Amino acid sequence: NPYATKAVHALVSNLVGTGIVPRARAKRSPVAKAAEQLWLEFAANCDADGLTDFGGLQALVVRTMAESGEVLIRFRDRRIEDGLPVPLQLQVLEPDHLDSMKSGELPDGGFIVQGIEFDALGRRRAYWLFSTHPGDSRGRSLVSKPVPAAQVLHLYERLRPGQVRGVPWFAPVILKLRDLDDYDDAELMRKKIEACFAAFVTGAQDEDTLGKANIN
Repeated sequence: NPYATKAVHALVSNLVGTGIVPRARAKRSPVAKAAEQLWLEFAANCDADGLTDFGGLQALVVRTMAESGEVLIRFRDRRIEDGLPVPLQLQVLEPDHLDSMKSGELPDGGFIVQGIEFDALGRRRAYWLFSTHPGDSRGRSLVSKPVPAAQVLHLYERLRPGQVRGVPWFAPVILKLRDLDDYDDAELMRKKIEACFAAFVTGAQDEDTLGKANIN
């Protein structure tokens, strides 16, 4: 829907803006400058997919939250041999990577709700994630594996106590948007039909009447 698309663009622009820009609080100027330079190098190489920088990831996170209601950010530790300024990268995942079909009780008193594992005290312990997107499995069997909760950042807007998953921001208006699309299509079709209307004069009597009108 073009109206929803415009709304998403506006939300991303207003929520992200120039993005998060940290400043070092070290009292010694050389240390502060070194920390800020290290941050700039990390921000330029933090995308696990290698497609954007830290600012681009922020925009992607907000866009995914608006469209899907939630987003997963996985912290990927890297080896020193990889040559990164900081051996850490961020991988933004759609919520489809979460195995929402996995739910149930665990022997140790914990439990799993829609792919999120909790301990006996209700604290998040792990996320059961697919290694690839379910829509891009390329015929391979999908098997989810637990990823420690400390390595996953799950962002969503909490609307009620005990809420586990996010709700798409456009859920309350999605039917109205569909009705608006149908109305636009019907209005365009009506105008097209109106443009096809024409008047035809047939029969000798009508021709005589038109002839007399022209003479007068």
